[in-house]
Amino acid sequence: MDLRQFTDSTWCRMAADPHARHQVVAQLPEWLDKIRCSDLVARAKRLKEYLTSGRCSTGDVILVVAALLYLISPLDAVPDFIPFAGWLDDVSVAALVLGYLDRKAAIRFEQQFDD
Repeated sequence: MDLRQFTDSTWCRMAADPHARHQVVAQLPEWLDKIRCSDLVARAKRLKEYLTSGRCSTGDVILVVAALLYLISPLDAVPDFIPFAGWLDDVSVAALVLGYLDRKAAIRFEQQFDD
């Protein structure tokens, strides 16, 4: 798959669809109810609240979109067909972005109670 095929793919059309975001937001509470780890649930809820609060910066939204595009893109730093290493770069990108946003969401959450 070349870059042109990727940009014409279902993934890119779905990423550009404003209704897709609403579907994820609508389905997130049901998904969270299925998870037993309370720390993970609390972090996911805090992240969802931050991303949908209107206080999330444009840069953070761009970061999330860029990370998602990197994860679904066939163009990786290490190709996915290489066992372990191919997936490690994807996991690293996801962990870095989620960790960064989780810290920002935690700071915003604390500031909300300080105000």
